[in-house]
Amino acid sequence: MELTSKVYEARDMSAFMELVYEHGWSDGLPVFPPTDDQVTAMIRYVGRDPGEVIGVVPPGEGVATIEKIAINAVMAGCRPEYLPIVITALEAMLDPAFELLRVQATTAGPAPLAIISGPVVKKLGFNYAAGAFTGTGHRPNATIGRAIRLLLWNIGYGRPGQMSQATMGHPGRYAYLIAERPPDDGNPWEELHVTSGLRPEDSAVSMFPVVTHDQITPAFGTQTFDNSIYVIVDSICHLGNFRAASQKMLVLNPQAAKILNETGWTKAKFRDLLVECCVRAVRDVKRTGGLSTTYKTHWTKVADPTDDDALVPAVVGPNGLQILVSGGWGSASSQSIWLNSVHGEMVTRKIEWSWE
Repeated sequence: MELTSKVYEARDMSAFMELVYEHGWSDGLPVFPPTDDQVTAMIRYVGRDPGEVIGVVPPGEGVATIEKIAINAVMAGCRPEYLPIVITALEAMLDPAFELLRVQATTAGPAPLAIISGPVVKKLGFNYAAGAFTGTGHRPNATIGRAIRLLLWNIGYGRPGQMSQATMGHPGRYAYLIAERPPDDGNPWEELHVTSGLRPEDSAVSMFPVVTHDQITPAFGTQTFDNSIYVIVDSICHLGNFRAASQKMLVLNPQAAKILNETGWTKAKFRDLLVECCVRAVRDVKRTGGLSTTYKTHWTKVADPTDDDALVPAVVGPNGLQILVSGGWGSASSQSIWLNSVHGEMVTRKIEWSWE
């Protein structure tokens, strides 16, 4: 196999890291040397031409070949069997619906979240239990999330103060990945990729452009159902990010999902209730300043801005609110997460690979 990327030499690991920082190949965290043998092993595992182009990554318009993707995966610490997931994640972000250019360059500074679902979750040992969003020592969660970030950094050149104009940024831009709980281990509801139109036996990556990551405590089972719903709705409808009816995601812990399921709430029925409840009066939303009118679902486009009593939806339609089950078995406060997107929408792609 012939690799075409430019070759750099370093006498040891310390010299390699100095080379990395000198050339700006990392956002500050250490990375592994992408040696010829490791990059070649990655590419041979997937059996694809190293020069095959997956796409052009904005805003820097870097060409993402299999070779370049493999190099960044090695730098992130991935094993070869992770490469099909990394490639699929990039394909999802390059879908026009994701709006990667705006996600990479906007002042809001969102972080693309990778959501892994299907049989691959157990097959490769992803963590979907306690600490699902954090570093837990699970290699696939950390290194695949890191590889996705390095692709956006080294091929897309989404670097703050250069082509990225993020005002504050997002901590998830270092690595941001979560795995969905499987149906045979505490998830009573339809998996995310199935909701998106795939088969239960498929494995998938869903990419979600997250700007707001907020832990909430709806306390399912320890207070009235109406109060739990009120807490979720109030969290989603806060004015801090209510410029548009952007797509949102609710990540429930398995305890909360179990309680809801046992009392007759399917995922679709529960989602529809929240979509109906998540509204706020025009008079309130006006106080946000009405910025970012380029949103296709800007609040002035989904409600009458001249009627103070009109209700502005926080999301539009069933697709506007995604629900995922992940994380550890919660306490009585039933910790959960709600996520708000910016600009683009979630894109789900089947991983066209078998780990048999």
